[in-house]
Amino acid sequence: MKTTFKEIVDHPEWRKFVINSKVYDLGRQAEIIQSIAEDAIIKDGEHSKIHCSNIIRWMQEIADQAERILKLRLDGEKE
Repeated sequence: MKTTFKEIVDHPEWRKFVINSKVYDLGRQAEIIQSIAEDAIIKDGEHSKIHCSNIIRWMQEIADQAERILKLRLDGEKE
């Protein structure tokens, strides 16, 4: 994810910290699952490629959505 946890912690709106940190956690978990699926493809080859390639795409979509939410929440609140 492009947003760092430090950016969330340093944001002046502390009351929004809980939601922002949960969205960040969601994105990070999706990236971790994506990485596990990529490792399975490398380890198991063609057999796992069909199953894991879908998981990789889905997890990337979740991580991208989490990143967009954080960007809206962090950038939009500065205005």
